[in-house]
Amino acid sequence: MSQHSEDDPVTRSKPDPAPDALAADHGDVLRSENTFEIDTEGLESARARAERGWGVGVLAVHDGQILLVHHDDQWLLPGGMLEPGETPGEGAARETREETGIDVRIDGLAAIAEQTFTDGDDAFVFHFAVFDATPGDTVLTDDPGLADEVIDDVAWHDSLPENTFDHGLYARLLDDERNG
Repeated sequence: MSQHSEDDPVTRSKPDPAPDALAADHGDVLRSENTFEIDTEGLESARARAERGWGVGVLAVHDGQILLVHHDDQWLLPGGMLEPGETPGEGAARETREETGIDVRIDGLAAIAEQTFTDGDDAFVFHFAVFDATPGDTVLTDDPGLADEVIDDVAWHDSLPENTFDHGLYARLLDDERNG
């Protein structure tokens, strides 16, 4: 597990609250670090979003099935970026409603992922909080996401598809949820 300093060449997003403070507020939280190789255009797009602070999402499971959204040829947890004035939990619930049409109750913080994105020449670190959530219903929207989002599909899955972003983290969280 590597530690980055402020003068490290890998630039860091400045999430508020700080990851350790968010984790301290929620008890036992899984911590994860991963590096993802993406192209230069994707890196710049991701960096622009990350400058807004925290990424947030939910792990919503119903009858053993996990809720996922499909974007850029990958399945992801429903989520996105915090809006000004939102708590991370509020943002995760809002993003889930916008992307899937489902209202969720946030039950707690499941994980904090520190994700390094790189194109081989440049890199930055991004923080993503995953919240356990209970869906209010299971009926999915037929028009996922907002008008400016490109979400191809939203679905309940019995297992994680092979093309799931951060597959290892999601598998650990899903296993914890099912065996918890």
